Amino acid sequence: MQHEKLQLIAEGKTKLVWETQNPKHIIVEFKDDAMAFHGKRKIFFENKGKLSNQINAILMRLLEENGVQTHFVCVFSDKESVVKRAEMIPVEVVVRNYAAGSICARLGLESHKKLKAPVLEFCYKNDELGDPVINEYHAYAMELCTQEEMANMVYIVSRINKVLCDAMKKIGIVVADFKVEFGRINGRLVVADEITPTTARLWDAKTLDKLGDGVNVSTEYEQIYQKLSKAFK
Repeated sequence: MQHEKLQLIAEGKTKLVWETQNPKHIIVEFKDDAMAFHGKRKIFFENKGKLSNQINAILMRLLEENGVQTHFVCVFSDKESVVKRAEMIPVEVVVRNYAAGSICARLGLESHKKLKAPVLEFCYKNDELGDPVINEYHAYAMELCTQEEMANMVYIVSRINKVLCDAMKKIGIVVADFKVEFGRINGRLVVADEITPTTARLWDAKTLDKLGDGVNVSTEYEQIYQKLSKAFK
Protein backbone atom coordinates (compact mmCIF):
# COMPACT_ATOMS: atom_id res chain seq x y z
CA MET A 1 0.00 0.00 0.00
CA GLN A 2 1.26 3.49 -0.90
CA HIS A 3 1.37 5.77 2.11
CA GLU A 4 0.33 9.40 2.07
CA LYS A 5 1.64 11.82 4.69
CA LEU A 6 -1.17 13.89 6.16
CA GLN A 7 -1.24 16.25 9.16
CA LEU A 8 1.34 16.53 11.92
CA ILE A 9 0.04 14.86 15.09
CA ALA A 10 3.01 15.02 17.50
CA GLU A 11 6.54 16.35 17.93
CA GLY A 12 9.17 14.87 20.21
CA LYS A 13 12.81 15.65 21.00
CA THR A 14 14.13 13.72 18.00
CA LYS A 15 11.17 13.12 15.68
CA LEU A 16 7.98 14.49 14.12
CA VAL A 17 4.99 12.16 13.83
CA TRP A 18 2.59 12.38 10.88
CA GLU A 19 -0.83 10.86 10.27
CA THR A 20 -1.35 8.70 7.18
CA GLN A 21 -4.45 7.53 5.34
CA ASN A 22 -3.95 4.14 7.00
CA PRO A 23 -5.19 4.30 10.61
CA LYS A 24 -2.78 1.51 11.59
CA HIS A 25 0.32 3.31 10.30
CA ILE A 26 2.05 6.61 11.01
CA ILE A 27 5.13 8.27 9.54
CA VAL A 28 8.01 9.30 11.81
CA GLU A 29 10.37 12.00 10.57
CA PHE A 30 13.82 12.18 12.16
CA LYS A 31 14.91 15.73 12.92
CA ASP A 32 18.35 17.21 12.29
CA ASP A 33 18.30 18.60 15.83
CA ALA A 34 17.70 16.60 18.99
CA MET A 35 17.76 17.15 22.71
CA ALA A 36 19.86 14.70 24.72
CA PHE A 37 20.45 14.17 28.43
CA HIS A 38 16.87 15.10 29.37
CA GLY A 39 16.91 18.28 27.31
CA LYS A 40 20.23 19.61 28.67
CA ARG A 41 22.29 19.14 25.49
CA LYS A 42 21.26 19.97 21.95
CA ILE A 43 22.72 17.99 19.07
CA PHE A 44 22.43 19.41 15.56
CA PHE A 45 24.14 18.79 12.25
CA GLU A 46 23.04 18.59 8.65
CA ASN A 47 21.89 15.08 7.62
CA LYS A 48 21.43 13.93 11.22
CA GLY A 49 17.82 13.05 10.43
CA LYS A 50 18.79 11.13 7.31
CA LEU A 51 21.58 9.19 9.03
CA SER A 52 19.42 8.41 12.07
CA ASN A 53 16.59 7.17 9.85
CA GLN A 54 18.88 4.90 7.85
CA ILE A 55 20.73 3.52 10.90
CA ASN A 56 17.43 2.85 12.68
CA ALA A 57 16.01 1.09 9.62
CA ILE A 58 19.03 -1.24 9.38
CA LEU A 59 18.90 -2.12 13.07
CA MET A 60 15.10 -2.61 13.15
CA ARG A 61 15.31 -4.94 10.14
CA LEU A 62 18.15 -6.81 11.85
CA LEU A 63 15.98 -7.33 14.93
CA GLU A 64 13.06 -8.53 12.81
CA GLU A 65 15.32 -10.98 10.98
CA ASN A 66 16.29 -12.39 14.38
CA GLY A 67 12.72 -12.86 15.61
CA VAL A 68 12.30 -9.62 17.59
CA GLN A 69 9.06 -7.87 16.68
CA THR A 70 9.23 -4.11 16.07
CA HIS A 71 6.85 -1.40 14.90
CA PHE A 72 9.01 -0.71 11.81
CA VAL A 73 7.34 -1.11 8.39
CA CYS A 74 9.53 0.54 5.76
CA VAL A 75 11.61 3.58 4.86
CA PHE A 76 9.40 6.33 3.42
CA SER A 77 12.02 8.95 2.47
CA ASP A 78 15.55 9.96 3.42
CA LYS A 79 14.42 11.22 6.84
CA GLU A 80 11.16 9.32 7.25
CA SER A 81 9.93 5.80 7.98
CA VAL A 82 6.50 4.21 8.16
CA VAL A 83 5.80 2.46 11.46
CA LYS A 84 2.84 0.71 13.00
CA ARG A 85 0.78 2.80 15.37
CA ALA A 86 1.38 1.54 18.91
CA GLU A 87 0.26 2.45 22.41
CA MET A 88 3.55 3.48 23.97
CA ILE A 89 4.53 2.23 27.43
CA PRO A 90 6.08 5.12 29.45
CA VAL A 91 9.06 3.02 30.54
CA GLU A 92 12.53 3.20 29.00
CA VAL A 93 14.62 0.05 29.37
CA VAL A 94 18.35 0.76 29.48
CA VAL A 95 20.86 -2.04 28.85
CA ARG A 96 24.42 -1.40 30.02
CA ASN A 97 27.36 -3.59 28.98
CA TYR A 98 29.97 -1.01 30.00
CA ALA A 99 29.94 1.64 32.72
CA ALA A 100 29.33 5.05 31.19
CA GLY A 101 27.31 8.16 31.82
CA SER A 102 24.92 8.46 34.74
CA ILE A 103 25.59 5.03 36.25
CA CYS A 104 29.19 6.07 36.97
CA ALA A 105 28.05 9.09 38.99
CA ARG A 106 25.30 7.16 40.78
CA LEU A 107 27.32 4.10 41.72
CA GLY A 108 30.90 5.34 41.62
CA LEU A 109 31.86 3.02 38.78
CA GLU A 110 34.92 3.56 36.63
CA SER A 111 33.93 4.90 33.23
CA HIS A 112 34.46 2.55 30.28
CA LYS A 113 34.83 -0.48 32.54
CA LYS A 114 33.21 -3.63 31.12
CA LEU A 115 30.54 -4.87 33.49
CA LYS A 116 30.67 -8.47 34.68
CA ALA A 117 27.11 -8.95 33.43
CA PRO A 118 24.72 -6.70 31.50
CA VAL A 119 22.80 -4.31 33.75
CA LEU A 120 19.15 -3.53 33.03
CA GLU A 121 17.66 -0.30 34.34
CA PHE A 122 14.15 1.08 34.01
CA CYS A 123 13.30 4.76 33.70
CA TYR A 124 9.92 6.45 33.99
CA LYS A 125 9.52 8.35 30.72
CA ASN A 126 8.65 11.81 32.03
CA ASP A 127 10.58 14.86 30.81
CA GLU A 128 9.44 17.08 33.68
CA LEU A 129 10.93 14.63 36.19
CA GLY A 130 14.06 13.96 34.16
CA ASP A 131 13.15 10.34 33.33
CA PRO A 132 13.95 9.01 36.82
CA VAL A 133 15.27 5.50 37.40
CA ILE A 134 12.56 3.22 38.80
CA ASN A 135 12.19 -0.48 39.60
CA GLU A 136 9.47 -2.94 38.65
CA TYR A 137 7.50 -2.23 41.82
CA HIS A 138 7.23 1.44 40.90
CA ALA A 139 6.03 0.40 37.44
CA TYR A 140 3.31 -1.85 38.88
CA ALA A 141 2.20 0.66 41.51
CA MET A 142 1.99 3.47 38.92
CA GLU A 143 0.21 1.13 36.48
CA LEU A 144 2.78 1.78 33.77
CA CYS A 145 2.82 -1.88 32.74
CA THR A 146 1.82 -5.31 34.02
CA GLN A 147 4.07 -7.93 35.59
CA GLU A 148 3.76 -10.04 32.45
CA GLU A 149 4.77 -7.09 30.27
CA MET A 150 7.76 -6.35 32.50
CA ALA A 151 8.90 -9.96 32.25
CA ASN A 152 8.50 -9.84 28.48
CA MET A 153 10.44 -6.58 28.23
CA VAL A 154 13.32 -8.07 30.22
CA TYR A 155 13.39 -11.15 27.98
CA ILE A 156 13.17 -9.14 24.76
CA VAL A 157 15.89 -6.62 25.65
CA SER A 158 18.20 -9.50 26.55
CA ARG A 159 17.65 -10.90 23.06
CA ILE A 160 18.14 -7.45 21.53
CA ASN A 161 21.42 -7.05 23.39
CA LYS A 162 22.74 -10.34 22.01
CA VAL A 163 21.64 -9.52 18.45
CA LEU A 164 23.18 -6.04 18.55
CA CYS A 165 26.42 -7.13 20.24
CA ASP A 166 26.94 -10.04 17.85
CA ALA A 167 26.23 -7.87 14.80
CA MET A 168 28.35 -4.93 15.92
CA LYS A 169 31.28 -7.16 16.84
CA LYS A 170 31.54 -8.14 13.17
CA ILE A 171 32.13 -4.51 12.20
CA GLY A 172 34.44 -3.53 15.03
CA ILE A 173 31.90 -1.77 17.22
CA VAL A 174 31.19 -2.29 20.93
CA VAL A 175 27.66 -1.75 22.25
CA ALA A 176 28.40 0.06 25.50
CA ASP A 177 24.75 0.73 26.29
CA PHE A 178 21.42 1.52 24.65
CA LYS A 179 17.82 2.25 25.54
CA VAL A 180 14.68 0.64 24.17
CA GLU A 181 11.05 1.65 24.33
CA PHE A 182 8.06 -0.63 23.84
CA GLY A 183 4.54 -0.22 22.53
CA ARG A 184 1.42 -2.34 22.49
CA ILE A 185 -0.17 -3.44 19.23
CA ASN A 186 -3.31 -5.50 19.73
CA GLY A 187 -2.12 -6.23 23.26
CA ARG A 188 1.26 -7.53 22.11
CA LEU A 189 4.59 -5.86 22.90
CA VAL A 190 6.79 -4.60 20.08
CA VAL A 191 10.03 -2.63 20.06
CA ALA A 192 9.18 0.97 19.20
CA ASP A 193 10.79 4.43 18.97
CA GLU A 194 14.39 4.21 17.67
CA ILE A 195 17.81 2.62 18.06
CA THR A 196 20.39 5.13 16.85
CA PRO A 197 23.57 6.81 18.15
CA THR A 198 21.19 9.26 19.84
CA THR A 199 19.90 6.46 22.10
CA ALA A 200 22.98 4.22 22.26
CA ARG A 201 26.68 4.43 23.01
CA LEU A 202 28.48 2.65 20.18
CA TRP A 203 32.28 2.64 20.55
CA ASP A 204 35.26 1.64 18.48
CA ALA A 205 36.12 -1.89 19.62
CA LYS A 206 39.88 -1.22 19.65
CA THR A 207 39.95 2.10 21.50
CA LEU A 208 36.60 2.15 23.36
CA ASP A 209 36.22 5.72 22.09
CA LYS A 210 33.39 7.17 20.04
CA LEU A 211 33.69 6.58 16.34
CA GLY A 212 34.49 9.52 14.11
CA ASP A 213 37.06 12.27 14.53
CA GLY A 214 36.15 12.99 18.14
CA VAL A 215 35.29 16.59 17.28
CA ASN A 216 32.31 16.60 14.93
CA VAL A 217 29.35 14.52 16.06
CA SER A 218 28.36 14.04 12.43
CA THR A 219 31.43 11.86 11.78
CA GLU A 220 30.31 9.39 14.45
CA TYR A 221 26.91 8.91 12.78
CA GLU A 222 28.50 8.73 9.33
CA GLN A 223 31.01 6.04 10.32
CA ILE A 224 28.40 3.94 12.09
CA TYR A 225 26.10 4.18 9.07
CA GLN A 226 28.88 3.28 6.63
CA LYS A 227 29.91 0.23 8.66
CA LEU A 228 26.32 -0.97 9.09
CA SER A 229 25.26 -0.37 5.50
CA LYS A 230 28.23 -2.29 4.10
CA ALA A 231 27.63 -5.26 6.39
CA PHE A 232 23.86 -5.52 6.65
CA LYS A 233 21.98 -3.40 4.11
